Amino acid sequence: MTTESIARTIRDASAARTPLRVCGRSTWLDAGRPVRAKQTLSLQGDNGVVSYVPGDLTLTVRAGTSLAEIERATAEHDQWLPLDPYGSSDGTIGATVSTASAGPLASGFGLPRDLVLGMEFVSGRGEVIRCGGKVVKNVAGFDLTRLLTGSWGTLGVITEVTLRLYARPKVDRTFVVKLSGNGRDAAFLGGFLAARLGPFAFEVFSATAVRLLGLGDRAVCLIRFGGNEAGVAGQLAALTALATPEEVDANLWTRVRQLERDADCVIRISGPPSAFADGLDDILGDDIPSTMTWMSPVRGLVRLVVRKSSGPNAVSDVIIGNESGGDHSGHVICEKLPTEVWRQVPSAVSDPLSQRIKRVFDSNDLLNPGILG
Repeated sequence: MTTESIARTIRDASAARTPLRVCGRSTWLDAGRPVRAKQTLSLQGDNGVVSYVPGDLTLTVRAGTSLAEIERATAEHDQWLPLDPYGSSDGTIGATVSTASAGPLASGFGLPRDLVLGMEFVSGRGEVIRCGGKVVKNVAGFDLTRLLTGSWGTLGVITEVTLRLYARPKVDRTFVVKLSGNGRDAAFLGGFLAARLGPFAFEVFSATAVRLLGLGDRAVCLIRFGGNEAGVAGQLAALTALATPEEVDANLWTRVRQLERDADCVIRISGPPSAFADGLDDILGDDIPSTMTWMSPVRGLVRLVVRKSSGPNAVSDVIIGNESGGDHSGHVICEKLPTEVWRQVPSAVSDPLSQRIKRVFDSNDLLNPGILG
């Protein structure tokens, strides 16, 4: 598949007024609202490295390239792309960027929008558009790259992405800190944030999630430090002054990415990191077998995951509880819900600005119609 063939498919669909379901390897099709489309446009076979300049730490790949392929290509030069969205590395870079999906490494390296330097995409009118650049220092005009990142394929079909890479750290170690379930946990978290240690990843897990990770039955912090020997040793010393860490196998992060695999509902709540530190006991206090909670304190982010065994009533309870939950009510984003529950959730793109942008790039509403509301 080529960019021109994708553009031709979109132009033909536009002429026939046939909506398209855009997908990569179809591993995340249960995320977002139901899509009203009669035809699928898959980029699964549109993969491969277009250009790789290790000296510039930049890589350009086709959108259907899996994260695993990128890992293999960059490992040869002792480099990596620090993107670990929930799921697995079988997912494509195009889907990862389109959905702006990020995992624990976002605490240390930022979101997909921070790692994407440029891209090529095809609009809903079948126009091929290039934006951004292939060097880290490139800055120019209106940032279409960030606009497309997280647009869920509703503005254009991403066909090629240029990425910022990092050198692989010489040392990469993971530690667990067991929480006690009292006020001292908030003091520890507040002290950690005040120390500005700069971990690669820092996640706090409720007891339900901890049991699935095989770490016991108490809430824990999972912390990943990376860099050179001296830097990691210094961060570990600072952590040890606050708590009693135990080193664990770094492969544990792979299991973290798979926690949402059997989820009916995934809700993301964002706010100031200090607010989550103050409310740590409340956030992790409920130990419900079907519901997992984990938090990225550095980013000010909480994820609520309801597993499929719990049924739609449990999902509705989670939504209603968080929509009326005070300080975070304006920062609740639903990523995955059962079809019948989406009707309770307001559209994410009902504002006039979003509507005008949609009309500019996809005036006939061909691309993933309905996925954002």
